[in-house]
Amino acid sequence: MLKARLRDASLNSPRQAQLQALASARTRRTLGQRLCLPGLVCLAVLALYVSRSGLSTWIPRVRCGKADHGTPEASDFSWDDISPSATLEYQPCFDGFQCARLFAPLNWNATAEEQASCPRVAIAIIKLPARVPVTDSRYGGPVVLNPGGPGESGVYQVLSDGKSLQALLDAPPSDDNGKHFDILSFDPRGVNNTTPRLQCFTDSSDQQSWLASLPDYGLLWHSESVTGLEWARAEALGASCAHGEGDRGILRHVNTAQTVQDMVQIIEKEGEWRAQAASKLVSRWQDPKTARDLMERLAYHPGKERIQYWGMSYGTLIGSTFAALHPDRVQRMVLDGVVDPADHYSGGWLTQLQDSDKILSKFSEYCYAAGPDRCPLYANSSAAEIEERLTTILLDLKVHPIPMAVTNKDGDHAGPTLVTYGDAHLLLLSAVYFPFASAASFFDALFALESKNTSSPALRRIATRKHARATRSMPVDGAIPYVSALGSFQAISCMDSGPLSLTRETFNEFLAELQGQSRWLGLSWARNKLACLGYGMEPAWKPPFSFRTQQWANTSHPLLIVGNTHDTVTPLRNARRVSTLFPGSVVLQQDSQGHCSHSAPAPCTLKVIRRYFQTGELPEQGDVCEPGFRPFLGCTAERGGRGQQCVFDDAEEQRLWDVAVALADPFGLR
Repeated sequence: MLKARLRDASLNSPRQAQLQALASARTRRTLGQRLCLPGLVCLAVLALYVSRSGLSTWIPRVRCGKADHGTPEASDFSWDDISPSATLEYQPCFDGFQCARLFAPLNWNATAEEQASCPRVAIAIIKLPARVPVTDSRYGGPVVLNPGGPGESGVYQVLSDGKSLQALLDAPPSDDNGKHFDILSFDPRGVNNTTPRLQCFTDSSDQQSWLASLPDYGLLWHSESVTGLEWARAEALGASCAHGEGDRGILRHVNTAQTVQDMVQIIEKEGEWRAQAASKLVSRWQDPKTARDLMERLAYHPGKERIQYWGMSYGTLIGSTFAALHPDRVQRMVLDGVVDPADHYSGGWLTQLQDSDKILSKFSEYCYAAGPDRCPLYANSSAAEIEERLTTILLDLKVHPIPMAVTNKDGDHAGPTLVTYGDAHLLLLSAVYFPFASAASFFDALFALESKNTSSPALRRIATRKHARATRSMPVDGAIPYVSALGSFQAISCMDSGPLSLTRETFNEFLAELQGQSRWLGLSWARNKLACLGYGMEPAWKPPFSFRTQQWANTSHPLLIVGNTHDTVTPLRNARRVSTLFPGSVVLQQDSQGHCSHSAPAPCTLKVIRRYFQTGELPEQGDVCEPGFRPFLGCTAERGGRGQQCVFDDAEEQRLWDVAVALADPFGLR
């Protein structure tokens, strides 16, 4: 997220009109004001959910730079204009995309009679159509995406990254016979545009006030009174999300297993749509045999349609659950940044942070190797000295926050503020999640924080944008579903694990174990353990399986599982463990830091993923892909490049690099 070398754009950037078009009609008018603020403000608002709320495997991937789908007017599309239906009835939306709302039962485990008497879920689905029609021999069908969370919007992912991902997965220009895919995603139950919506907060202002009243991250768990406050707040949030729900409300039906059944419904209806679309096109053909052969190839196969899927972060949990429940429905499946399903479903929260602190150690190594011209925290003795210096700067802020008088965007005096350990922690989070976009700026900011020179541009930028974020007015025009990702995260996590038996004593033991795993992320991660407090209800249905005790049946095609050498919150060991559950699957290691493979541009990895979707070919077990760039050291390509603009001899490698950069810098911060 964060880049300390960011452009000094105003808070009222004209980019907001473009950014607002990414969301639903309910969300559009306020999303740009709330989330898509330029530069540091964008980081601070988004990372707030991680540092102050715990949150699972994600930082919301809201793009605060250039959107890649055009700039439709806000009035062009509203989800409310689409009537939900039992089939996929796509309508044009968002300048080149197609949208639909698909009915699904509230409870997939209910009897037909019970389903008929219960409310239904209307799933918001978006598709970027393939560059070829369904009748073209190169048409590859839809690739279904999930960006993670729990609680992140698939609709937003396709709007933000859909065209980049399509360019990656499609056959290269030199291949006349390769496949071209639809890019499809949806908002899972309890998320954004899918209805009925969770109502944990009445509006965005309500949620912002809730988050803003939390203590600074530097105070977290430092006393019994702070622990008591955190405990009570978790109970209050759970009670708010559960308020008025009852047995027929959405809350008891937002768990991952229900979402997996929604995905089965989606691929079935996509198969039905494919056959109908082909029928309309071939009805005008003159050659009946060609038409007949084509209809046979594109025929809908009820109960047998298969999925092509790429899940990232929590999306890997959706994928592994799908593969466990429906192994015969896997055509292609990439799990990227793997969540340990056994730990997740038991509510353990103990298999995420094993490699988190190693990322800062690697940054220090890169800094030492790069030298003083490229790294402001360089020390001529060792990388260990750089890491020690970094630690000293951060810990000093816990007891010596920096008082400042700030100015607004116009240069006028705007009052007092403090730059605290919590502010520095936001920068740290961005760096360890998205090193390509943020590692260098994190070190720049630390250098400024070390000097405590309140006139330095970097420090004033932090203070000014923090003050602007804290004082801007908030809209109060009703529930803002996307902004309520916090409630979705809590609800889905809780319904997956079910109520946990948790006491202050067992929580303190858990906290100590987490701190042993990660000095820098353990404190905020501990909040995840409190997710179920206040709900007081079980999920309506949990499938009777255990990821801990059994190996699953062979999937109809082997899985490709991808993990970084040092992932922020989904360590490589998770990828290797999940691979043991699915015979024939292969783990591809990307030798980089950050969360999921997209956090570091790596054409090698992208080529493996594309080849897998194109042909089904898997890499060799044990293969390792090198990234094209390392923080401070720069480009690893033979021809190098300037800064982060790496140059490749091969034109296709260069094209993949450009796609990789767009994915590695999701907030337009470079």
